[in-house]
Amino acid sequence: MQSFFERRGPRLDTTLPSVRHVQELIRIRTPVNVVLVSGQEFDGVIRWQDSHFLAMSTEPGTPLLLISLTAIASLRALS
Repeated sequence: MQSFFERRGPRLDTTLPSVRHVQELIRIRTPVNVVLVSGQEFDGVIRWQDSHFLAMSTEPGTPLLLISLTAIASLRALS
């Protein structure tokens, strides 16, 4: 029987420049603009990322917005 820890998904590849850049944006809490493939746009601060999603805070006191990495067309820093 497998334990919970043996069923982990793929690890975040921190050797990729894009992953390191997003990690830097998270660390210094840089406001970002995310444009989805559908054309929707969101402004906020990325709180965390994993191999499938970004978690973004769009307004203080609201729940985190989870965005699938496959749905992102562009991501840029606002400051």
